[in-house]
Amino acid sequence: MRLNELGLNTDEEIEITGLATDSSKVRDGYVFFCLVGRENDGHTFAADALGRGAVALVVERRLALDCVQIEVDDTRSAASLAAAAFYGYPAKRLKPIGITGTNGKTTTTYIIKSIIEAAGRTCGLIGTNAVEFAGVKREPTLTTPDPIDLQSTLADMVAAGVEYVVMEVSAHALALRKVDGIMYEVAAFTNFSRDHLDFFGTMDKYAAAKKAFFTPEHARTAVINIDDAMGREILTETGLHTVTYGVENPSDVFGIDLEMSAEGLSYVMNMLDSVERVKFNLTGRFNMYNTLCAAAVAAALGLPFSAVVNGIRNVKKIDGRFNIINTAKCSVIIDFAHTDDGIANILRAIREFAPARIITVFGCGGNRDKTKRAVMGKIVSTMSDFCFVTSDNPRYEPPVDIILQIEQGIKEIGGTNYRPIVDRKEAIRAALEMANKDDIVLIAGKGAEQYNDVMGRKQPYNDERFVMEIAGEYGI
Repeated sequence: MRLNELGLNTDEEIEITGLATDSSKVRDGYVFFCLVGRENDGHTFAADALGRGAVALVVERRLALDCVQIEVDDTRSAASLAAAAFYGYPAKRLKPIGITGTNGKTTTTYIIKSIIEAAGRTCGLIGTNAVEFAGVKREPTLTTPDPIDLQSTLADMVAAGVEYVVMEVSAHALALRKVDGIMYEVAAFTNFSRDHLDFFGTMDKYAAAKKAFFTPEHARTAVINIDDAMGREILTETGLHTVTYGVENPSDVFGIDLEMSAEGLSYVMNMLDSVERVKFNLTGRFNMYNTLCAAAVAAALGLPFSAVVNGIRNVKKIDGRFNIINTAKCSVIIDFAHTDDGIANILRAIREFAPARIITVFGCGGNRDKTKRAVMGKIVSTMSDFCFVTSDNPRYEPPVDIILQIEQGIKEIGGTNYRPIVDRKEAIRAALEMANKDDIVLIAGKGAEQYNDVMGRKQPYNDERFVMEIAGEYGI
């Protein structure tokens, strides 16, 4: 491909072999995009990129370097649009579906994939847990990959004959223009609550990033949770065709007569006047909403109701989402819940069927939103019988400092039903030792993650694997 074919407003016909936003990944014939961020400015790595073989730079300001430079207003958007062109606009040969919202994105994407497959179609998936398509499964890089990786993955899906792709679209991805150049058949909204204030600063800015997805530049149809306050705002503001879902307010897709147990949930679904009782293998009222969202997406795509019912039923397990391990000593639930709203939802769901105590092991991520730490402490102390406050990807923060901030919230409500243990393995072991036969131990925050992020090193670790090790030790 030639440089002037990337849509970058240049007549240069230089032959190019690749794109990069990280100078260490530049090879001969690459175009290097100087991304501007809060911590790093890609312009400072331009000379390094040239030394590694870059034939052109995409910049936001002219540099004193003797090379081809293309000046743009936003290098992030330019990188996304150029990546789409470089890989042959793969999204145009797929039917993309994007899911955004604070909680529920991962579960909802897996349900949608299952529904599409139940309708006899092929579907790829991109999200927090994995990239999956046509029998291929790859480890994820980010919830929404960076644009060059994203477009490369979409191109691989096209080559494999995939028809649909469902993906998580994070607020970060929207703010950083990662999905520019992709037109989604459906943009779906799950819910909105506190998170990512370390990045956005205010809830208003976080909300604005989410809302930006529901515009004609990004999508053709919007699927909206009408029971969520921000969902109702999107409904009034978007210019897109909409399909709504909910429980408490009139909507196009809704559910009644919810029944829940440890084995899952069932309820009567009405999807555009098609009615049937649906069954889902994960429990919790929040999962009712996740299945309704998936059904509304199916309605927007024109998929049959039978595929919705069968697709929901066919989902047996989603790694790191309400995974139940039954031992002779107690039951253990592993879940990714890492926000105040998310952990309240999971504890509320467990309380619906818990025969005895709920013992929770949780923490908060380092170098992330600090405002939710004390709030999560209050919620977990209030809704659990006992809790262990521990580490959860401390990154570059001292774990003790994070735990102290969580403890502050517990102490504010006079909570005494907790114990701080910095080492996550020790905290889980202590929780299992405390538990009696009918107790439930909730291990929250990491879900299916295969690492613990400490001082820039991702140390191999997985909650479920460690629980099974302990179960083997104790014979439980």
